[in-house]
Amino acid sequence: MLIGPRRAVLIGAIAAVAATIILLPLIWTINAPDFNRIVVRFSNVTVTDASAQSMQIKTVFSIMNPTDVTVTTSKVDYELFANGVSLGTQTLSYEDVPLNGRPAIFSQSTVPVMHTFTLNYQDKLADIYSKIKDNPGSIKWRASGSAEIDSTLTIATRDFNNEL
Repeated sequence: MLIGPRRAVLIGAIAAVAATIILLPLIWTINAPDFNRIVVRFSNVTVTDASAQSMQIKTVFSIMNPTDVTVTTSKVDYELFANGVSLGTQTLSYEDVPLNGRPAIFSQSTVPVMHTFTLNYQDKLADIYSKIKDNPGSIKWRASGSAEIDSTLTIATRDFNNEL
C-alpha cells in the first residue's frame, strides 16, 4: 500500500510540529544569555522629604550585564536595613508592563533601577527613624533580596546582598 501525497504532507506536518515541540527548549537553552554573569548591586540610597510622620526613601540598584544579549528586569524584591535594623521589605515591579516597556539592560552596560517608597513612623523604629531623619549620611545601609532578570525566552533570579 502506497502513501498518497495528502497523507505524506500530513505526516510531514505532524513530524515538523513534534520536532519543534521537542527541540524548542533546547534551542532556547542554547540561545539564552549566561545569567550567572549578570550582577545586581544595591548602589545608592537617599532620604527625601523627611517629616515627623513619614519620609521618602529612594533606593538605586545597579544591574550590570556583561553578556552579549539585552535583558530586562520584571521585579526586584528586597529588604532594606539601616544600621542593622530592618525597615521592611519592598518590591519594585514591572510585571504588569510589557517586555518592551521594561528597563532595558543593554549588553556590556550597567543600568540603574530606582525605587521610591514611604517609610511611616512606627514606635518600634523610633530610634533609627530619628537617626535617619537627623543625619542620613551617618547610616550604614544594607539591602538584600533578589531580582528577576528576563530575556526574550527565559527568566532567571539573581540574588544580592550589599552594604553602603
